[in-house]
Amino acid sequence: MTAALSVLTTALAANRFGESDHCAGGACCGMANYPVGNPTDGFNTFYAEFDVPGLPEKIDGITNFIYFNIFFDNGPPNGKMNQFVPQLMLGEPLDGSTGPPDYNPEWHNHSTWVFASQYFMEVHNETTNGTSGHAAAGEIYNCTKGEILYTEFKLDDSYTWTLTMGVKGDPSRVSVIKAEKPYMGLLEENPGKGAKAPRWTDDAFNHTYVNSCWELYGMKDRAHYPSSGSHYDMQVRAAKPDSIKWDTNWTEDEKPTCPGGPKSKISEYHNSTVQHILWDLYW
Repeated sequence: MTAALSVLTTALAANRFGESDHCAGGACCGMANYPVGNPTDGFNTFYAEFDVPGLPEKIDGITNFIYFNIFFDNGPPNGKMNQFVPQLMLGEPLDGSTGPPDYNPEWHNHSTWVFASQYFMEVHNETTNGTSGHAAAGEIYNCTKGEILYTEFKLDDSYTWTLTMGVKGDPSRVSVIKAEKPYMGLLEENPGKGAKAPRWTDDAFNHTYVNSCWELYGMKDRAHYPSSGSHYDMQVRAAKPDSIKWDTNWTEDEKPTCPGGPKSKISEYHNSTVQHILWDLYW
């Protein structure tokens, strides 16, 4: 994926999941760059709801990541991808983590929809001169067509981010990650030449990019796509009225080129404290 920082780099994803004659299976709606807020005025909240689409008729060779995410594009030299990405998943997704101290990613097979909160990171290794992916992952839950999933990102006064994904109306299915430090502390010892260990209070993290994606791999035809569309309501909630200059130019910045892909339409409305971005995917 190009416009959004995806769960895996494009090259790794194409190698792991395969692409259909190099066509693009997914779609993305975005994107805006918004302030996260501050202790004086309060911290802004990033929230979205979308309904779970129907399972594909065929699931051979596919992997799906469907999500609302925020990500940060600045930071210390050894910090690369820095993405909060709770997601709906199918196929063989990156869905787990070994946890601290290394936060190595884990992949598992799923023949029905599951979701979990996730924080995906890439860090540069000066010794090997390579980049490695890492992940923090919340509890995985099953879900079914028509259920409403919500995602919320909140920063508190102690500068800890809480990443939440759950089924609306069902408190027994809520997946949560708390990120007290950027990169879950992986850069404490070696953030890069001339840099200090990163903190969420750093200026590099005072703005974030916001968008949503259907990141779909192995889309050979209509039968491999989800069998129905989805309706998104993305919301950016300002802690202080009129403190955010709303970006009203939301577009589909990635479009599917594989046969049988969905159409989409986008609209937005806002007032002094909240912006709603509505994204409909349909056939």
